Amino acid sequence: MKVLMEFLMFMLLGVSSCLAAGPDLSTEGMAWGDIFFQKGSAELSPEAKQELAELSAWLKKHPGAMVLLAGYDDQLTPENDSVELGWKRTKAVQGYLTSRGVDAAKVNAISFGNTRGIVAGQGEEVWAKNRRVRYRAVEAAPGTTPEDSIGGGVCQKCKRK
Repeated sequence: MKVLMEFLMFMLLGVSSCLAAGPDLSTEGMAWGDIFFQKGSAELSPEAKQELAELSAWLKKHPGAMVLLAGYDDQLTPENDSVELGWKRTKAVQGYLTSRGVDAAKVNAISFGNTRGIVAGQGEEVWAKNRRVRYRAVEAAPGTTPEDSIGGGVCQKCKRK
């Protein structure tokens, strides 16, 4: 339950340092950041792959960590399509992490689409900051599973696994 509350606060309030390049690994037992995407795409850029490689290495040093992913999109895409695209983005991140040896059972995903942008306003600079997957990896308490965190990997909007 504590992981759920921390995750929801993190996703709703945001962390401004996440807009910087690269993962924030400064807090022991926690890592967070954003993976950005091109308009209408769920394809990982070379920069995203490098960041996820760093995150994968961090996760290997913290075998008890669980990864929480939230997919987002810009305000230009219709809501239903943006939720689907946010979902595809989280799956791209999850797929890359698992390809680097991260246990898929420790990765949990949700899509908000364009319903919760981190940056308000208009223009390409604003929209680009909202096309992302925000991740947070936290050390889990012994015996904790992803199902204990947030919905067991179910998109909370469409309830799809």
